[in-house]
Amino acid sequence: MKILDKYIAKQILLSILAILGILVVVVGLLDLVDEIKKIEGEYTISLAFLYVLLNTPQNIYEVLPIATLMGSLIGLSKLSSTSELNAIKTGGVSFTKIIFVCLKTGLLIVIMTFLIGEFIAPKGQQLANNVKNLSQSTRLSMKNTDGIWIKSQDSFIHIARVFPDKIIEEVSLYRFNEKQQLMESIFAEEGSYQGGEWVMKNITSTNFENKEVTVTSIDTTTFKEFFDLELFDIMIAKPNQMSLLQIKQYIKYLESNSMETKIYELAFWSKFSIPLSCLIMFLLTTPFVHSSIRSASYGQRIFIGILLGVGLFLFNQTLNNLSIIINIPPVVGSFLPLIILLTLSIFIFRKFYGTKFLSAEFWK
Repeated sequence: MKILDKYIAKQILLSILAILGILVVVVGLLDLVDEIKKIEGEYTISLAFLYVLLNTPQNIYEVLPIATLMGSLIGLSKLSSTSELNAIKTGGVSFTKIIFVCLKTGLLIVIMTFLIGEFIAPKGQQLANNVKNLSQSTRLSMKNTDGIWIKSQDSFIHIARVFPDKIIEEVSLYRFNEKQQLMESIFAEEGSYQGGEWVMKNITSTNFENKEVTVTSIDTTTFKEFFDLELFDIMIAKPNQMSLLQIKQYIKYLESNSMETKIYELAFWSKFSIPLSCLIMFLLTTPFVHSSIRSASYGQRIFIGILLGVGLFLFNQTLNNLSIIINIPPVVGSFLPLIILLTLSIFIFRKFYGTKFLSAEFWK
């Protein structure tokens, strides 16, 4: 039995990997065309290619559910069209057993998707952004792993952490005179851009002028010109570039400051819903393990599968974005597509085989 299980799983995985490869290449080429339009100055075509390459793990993460649907559909349909599934069932392997083999394969895809989305894709996107940042602005250095350095006129600024919505933490500013002598150092625990100026909190200022050292502490102060705001878009850490722990920490930060968290909560729960959607995709295709598909209907069902995959992808993206607009709780907006797809899977089973058939298969 283990040999047959491995054979079925192998055929499904090969089909999924083949579809995944095609989808990733297509998406990568589209991204490359888009990046070529942005080539200027130090941002060369080789850097654009490297940028797209580093973004590949994120593309894999995003298209894996669709590749799972199409790949499993093609794999199972191929086995059914060549009568291999009929031979396997004739050899004593039940319909339920084949479904369990498919679902175990699906669990492998779920684990792989989660690991890519949590560890590989965010790091790849961060490196990709570093490549673009270093080529588009010589004033911004992200080579230091502990924060970033910015040069602004006669000052050097170090920022430990940069978040969306123009929020920064652990900011150090060093001001020099024309002789490159340190005149003042300022440290702020956090800052945010509000009303056209930077609001800094918990500041400690050390002044070195006149050969005297003066230390001053201030609760809050403002800077009208701190650094170029255009650089801020370069430094932003987007939700899909964060790990679960980072998103959770940032959500707590936003909540403590009474700021909107829905986008990040949706990104947090999507870290779970996207991998689980791969398992639901297997449920949508398992009816093929109990049907006899002739060559004439094989191509038709594959075409339907492709349309279904694209449709489900667009449906999932639309519903996620719609959940933010119509004020649906993020956890509901993230898992609602899965609930709908699971309901659709159950409907397909009942439509193909009926409730009595399923009960007999699973309880015999």
